[in-house]
Amino acid sequence: MEKEIKEDSPNKSKIDTSEDTYLNLKDKNINSDTVNINEEENRNNIQKNTKGFLNQKTSYYLYAKLGNTYAFFGDKYGSPLIVLGPHWYMYLGCCSVINILFMLFFKKFWIYMNIFFKFLGIVTFLVFIISYSYTSLVNPGIPKFDENAILGKPRENYRFCRMCGIWTNLEENTCHCFDCNICYEGYDHHCPWTGKCIAKKNTFSFYTFLVSVLCSFCYFVTALTHAQHNIFLINKKNKSF
Repeated sequence: MEKEIKEDSPNKSKIDTSEDTYLNLKDKNINSDTVNINEEENRNNIQKNTKGFLNQKTSYYLYAKLGNTYAFFGDKYGSPLIVLGPHWYMYLGCCSVINILFMLFFKKFWIYMNIFFKFLGIVTFLVFIISYSYTSLVNPGIPKFDENAILGKPRENYRFCRMCGIWTNLEENTCHCFDCNICYEGYDHHCPWTGKCIAKKNTFSFYTFLVSVLCSFCYFVTALTHAQHNIFLINKKNKSF
């Protein structure tokens, strides 16, 4: 039996479907009929086993749930305009707290600040809210419908995601997030403070948001010092009379 196994082993195909990188059609030992059968079986397995619908051609929807995310306003390729992550409540909570802090600060110290600090405060607040909201609401990079990739056609630069049931492009650095339970192009990391992942389309806004957090802290310190100084001068002037 051992001899027979050794004799048969050189004639076996070099294809290993368990690996992420799929077929290599340049292998001369592969029979074309076998390849067609494997492709057909692979397509059927993908359609049966997939949990999401990234492998389905969907267009123009108002709302859909992709993995653990909530997608709104899909375009003609099925790519959503707005995506709320599984930790959307973190975004709403943080956004509410920051708005309240800014409003209370402005309400208490607005009259004691000069025009420069008033203008700087408005700009800081707007940059913070816009960058934070954009990062938390925009589509981070959910892959668009690609028929060649979805159907599992042999390509060396594609990798199969067993969770989504789709083929993802390695050149786009597509990776699966287990918190969102969906693939993203240009995946960076999952950020619970924004409610979802940081990927291709919201990386710049995310770093803008981080810079705005630092600027907001510096603004609160300097503006508070300036306001307290003006309050001290006003009180001193009133006591002199």
